[in-house]
Amino acid sequence: MSTVLAFDIETMPNSEMIDRLPEPEVKFGNLVDPVKIAAKKTEAKSEQISKMALSPLYGRICAAVLIGENITNKKVIVSDSDLDEAGIILEVFNIIEKGVQLVTWNGKEFDLPFIYKRAIMLGLTSKITLPLSLMTSRYDDTYHIDLMQSWAGYGQYAKLDDVSDAVLDNKKIEIDVTKFPELIKSEAGRIKLLEYCEKDVRLTFELYKRFKGVLFE
Repeated sequence: MSTVLAFDIETMPNSEMIDRLPEPEVKFGNLVDPVKIAAKKTEAKSEQISKMALSPLYGRICAAVLIGENITNKKVIVSDSDLDEAGIILEVFNIIEKGVQLVTWNGKEFDLPFIYKRAIMLGLTSKITLPLSLMTSRYDDTYHIDLMQSWAGYGQYAKLDDVSDAVLDNKKIEIDVTKFPELIKSEAGRIKLLEYCEKDVRLTFELYKRFKGVLFE
């Protein structure tokens, strides 16, 4: 039987890509006041920047944690550089290539597509032998079980915090995710970021043990 590892990444905006964002679409309606129009544009741009972390084109990985029985592997970048992010990605793929079974919460929709696409953008594809399609298959959990899909159903959404609170009586750590770019700049901040990510992964692993044999084999 494959080693089972719960997995999660944290992402943040890629500051080098702000100037390469497409011009946001803004609906002005009947506005003619240039001051209000400028304010609308500024608001739209700010919202666009706030969502950069959700896109592999404009965001980047800042932390990754894998946890199984008696196994903990965690990594956080120490600066805002491609080399640090590439190091995280290579470590994760090195583990995946060993034939483990990953367990995530919404990993088929977010975490795995994000890390694979960042690998493409950073020129790391020669290190990948298991394609994304195998890791995100709707009908085959050999390599990856997405607990959110097991709980809520394919195409549906449920929050890890809500389910872990109700099932485990245990909740996520509260944190402002917009502060990640600042947190990675200090040792204390990096520890805080890893604690946040690690708690999510531990909750995921505990839910996996509860669900196994009931929601999946």
